[in-house]
Amino acid sequence: MDINKLTAQERKALMAELEAEQANEKKRIADERKAYKDLVNEVVPPLVEKLQEMSLSMGRLKSLVYAEMERLVAMKNEVYKKDDGQYTHTFSTDDGLSITIGYRVNDGWDDTVNTGIAKVEEYIKSFGKDEESIALVSLVLRLLSKDAKGQLKASRVLQLKKLADDTGDAGFIDAISIIQDAYRPVRTKQFIAVKVGGKDLPLSITEVEM
Repeated sequence: MDINKLTAQERKALMAELEAEQANEKKRIADERKAYKDLVNEVVPPLVEKLQEMSLSMGRLKSLVYAEMERLVAMKNEVYKKDDGQYTHTFSTDDGLSITIGYRVNDGWDDTVNTGIAKVEEYIKSFGKDEESIALVSLVLRLLSKDAKGQLKASRVLQLKKLADDTGDAGFIDAISIIQDAYRPVRTKQFIAVKVGGKDLPLSITEVEM
């Protein structure tokens, strides 16, 4: 169709037809989007309700497991005459079932840790420049480096303690003692882990297979 050959009336009719098509298409899109949102409002609420029920049920079950397991912890401490203050406890049966309860723990420190770190840094600056001392300085600085969250790793402090003990230097040993005394571990979430026949039992909805 050559639009230039159309009369004014024909052009007007064509424009009206195009506008009507555009309006119909716009309405169709709007109707589809509304239908989609209506479906979301229909499908999501009952699923969320079921998941809320599951979450509450898991919370009650977690409380039950901890109550029962804490009885075992208390009895273990009494029978073996030792409370080691550990953050996790594992109980296993003869037929391959086990439950582990406990806390995840993040490293934490009070402000005196910076005093200990400063003393260590002061100590290593006293070294000469021979290859052996340079290697020691590099190792100490690496162990004192903090993670992405700005935290000193407790496992590295244990390595530093062994290193300080090996040197026998009283100042170095004292500096590491200050750091160790500043350790304030932070408990995070309580967890439960279960093994059946040596295999982990998925307890998270994310881990459960469909």
